[in-house]
Amino acid sequence: MEDRSQEALKRYRLKIYNIYRARGAFLLETDCGLKLYKCFEGSRNRALFENKVKEHLLLHGYNNTDLFVKTLEDDVISEDSAGCQYIMKDWFWGEECNLKELSQIESASSNLARLHCILKDVEFTQEQLEHNISPNLMETFDKRNRELKRVKAYIRDKRQKNEFELAYLNYYDVFYEQGQLAAGRLAKSAYADLIEDAIQQRNVCHGNYTYHNIIMLKSKTDAMSKAYVPPGWINKQPLSVAEIGSGGSNIATTNFEKSYIGLQIFDLYQFVRKVMEKNDWDILYGSNIIEAYDRVKTISKEELNVLYLLLLYPEKFWKITNFYYNGKKSWVSGRNTQKLNIIGEQNSKKEMFLHKLESIL
Repeated sequence: MEDRSQEALKRYRLKIYNIYRARGAFLLETDCGLKLYKCFEGSRNRALFENKVKEHLLLHGYNNTDLFVKTLEDDVISEDSAGCQYIMKDWFWGEECNLKELSQIESASSNLARLHCILKDVEFTQEQLEHNISPNLMETFDKRNRELKRVKAYIRDKRQKNEFELAYLNYYDVFYEQGQLAAGRLAKSAYADLIEDAIQQRNVCHGNYTYHNIIMLKSKTDAMSKAYVPPGWINKQPLSVAEIGSGGSNIATTNFEKSYIGLQIFDLYQFVRKVMEKNDWDILYGSNIIEAYDRVKTISKEELNVLYLLLLYPEKFWKITNFYYNGKKSWVSGRNTQKLNIIGEQNSKKEMFLHKLESIL
């Protein structure tokens, strides 16, 4: 650990026993439990917003979050003499949620629903309210559709096209049509009323509810054992309804850096999409995620419709498009071409899942 990091570390009330390297951070074993310590490059407003979200969860009985550890001056940020900023957070022994293991996925979905039940009427300052509200989805869809159209025109007019560009033109029409359909139906949906209500009620979204930020808790010995077998893998039985709805005490939720005030169904959408992409759009996974969430926090017909439209919109295709257009067009990595082909090949299975979801709207 660098001297400057150690200088900022002295501003905390704890004794350190062991230090481990982590991704862009350090894990500290202390007399106050496991902590994560790293550089902080965000704004103070953002850190205070995040802290308010996690303190609200703690106040309402949700204990397993990466709460900020306060400094001797009772601050969430520590500075060294050069002005570099650091943060320390509570951390947990465990492993990331396994997106191939149905029981863990169901439990994570239930955990998200519990978070959402608590994350309402959060008391923010006026400044925090002004700077942490979700963007308008209708404007986002329209902007992205214009970008798709612009990139298609650019590629079409090129004389020599590489493998990526040929594949792109091959898939473009079906994905652009999905984007247009999603935008058109969103404009006629209850989205505007839902987002207005969410902002008035100060509902908070995690903002990045993916497997990286869902820790399945276990002991230090198990967490550090290479022979560890994830829960549920041997018998492959999903958790019971009682276990799923019991509060998720076996799960910790971390990294609220992207949290914001908005429509909470966005978190569920993001989780469903990531899981489904990893599992070739297997309908069982998507159905069980939605059902596990709904058992804890009921999804209204209007919210379910927005979830459907979010899944209908070809976000992954747009991301690949955006990455291509803003990168080196003279050379496109084979990985990007592979990603494009994968979403193209998965599209028919995705449409089957969407058809099932639409049937219950």
